[in-house]
Formats: sequence, structure tokens, C-alpha cells
Amino acid sequence: MQKAIRLALGAMMTVASLSTAANACTRAAVPGAEATINPARLDQPLLDAAIASEVNHQRCRNGLSALSGAPALRAPALDHARWMAASGTLSHHSTRPGRATVKARILSSGLRIRRGSENIARVALYKVEGRTGYRIVDAAACAFATPAGQPIGRHSYASVARYTVGLWMNSPDHRVNILGRKYKIAASAVALDPKGRACGSLFIAQNFAG
Repeated sequence: MQKAIRLALGAMMTVASLSTAANACTRAAVPGAEATINPARLDQPLLDAAIASEVNHQRCRNGLSALSGAPALRAPALDHARWMAASGTLSHHSTRPGRATVKARILSSGLRIRRGSENIARVALYKVEGRTGYRIVDAAACAFATPAGQPIGRHSYASVARYTVGLWMNSPDHRVNILGRKYKIAASAVALDPKGRACGSLFIAQNFAG
């Protein structure tokens, strides 16, 4: 009985410690990330940094070390994001010669790695998703509003990063990549499909490696 009590107390202390550690986690500040996304001029390093901040925040909350940036991984991520945007297809498989699969894309970085994976997402350029509804005020002018009439603007780099990582964390397959203990580096990129609903879709790809 005493042993059982000790084990129970130990489990309670571990849960309490993890909870305290999670509460201590903060998102790394990303200068400029609150800027509204300009679809004509996507800032890849800023998007990469904003997503890294969100991913590392989630890793911290789960007792994991932060992932380092990897500019060499950003090139294949951007290539795939652009392919998805051009084809309007959310897929881990592409028609790019030599970069059709996740493995091929990650190896194309030239880095010496033992394992890798990829997260992808399609998010509306305007913040119309995750709502109970929205109104199209002027389709030609890309003017949208909430049912109550509040204007809905474009995503900022910070908001699209938080929304995207939130989607991934709620998806078991994507979550396991974010919380992979064996991954050490990651990089993300974004591309625009102007034909996407609500004045455009952002296609995002993130590569992990270790």
C-alpha cells in the first residue's frame, strides 16, 4: 500500500512539474511578424521564423528542446509550396522531377540527415476560417466581414503561423512531426494560389530533419 501511495504521489508530482514547465513556456518574439501579409511580396524568412516560434512553443510545452532553423531546408519547402499553389493541390506528392516525394525533397537540401518528415497546410489569405460564418461585402475588392459586420482582413505572419500550427497540433500525423524527439532542425515556406477561395489560399510546407 505504501509503495502504491508513493507511486501515485510520484505521478502527481510529475504531472505538476510538466504543468509548471508548460506554463513557463513563452513564444519567441519575431520582429515584424505582426505585419499583414502582402501576397505580391511574401517574406519567406519572416514566415519561417513565425512558424518556428509557434512550433518551438509547442515543443517547450511538451518538455522538448527547440528546433534550430535550417535555411537549406527552406528551399525544398518553398519548391513544394509553390508546386501545391500552382496546382491547387494539397499533397505530399508532386510532379517535380527529383523532388516528387518528401524523402527526395529533404535529401535535395544537401544536408547530412538520418530522418525527416513534412507538414503541409492550405490556409485562406483572409482570416475567414475558424469562424461560424462570414459575409462577402465586395468580392472584387476582397472585402469580407463577420456576420455582425466587423471587417475581416488578411492574415499577418504571426496569425497565419499560429493558426497553421494549431491545425497541425490537432492532427495526429502532423502533431507527431512537431513533437518528434529525434528532429533537430526545421524550415518552412509559403506560396500563394490567387485562385483559392476568399481571394487566395496560402500553401505552407514545413520540413523536419534530424
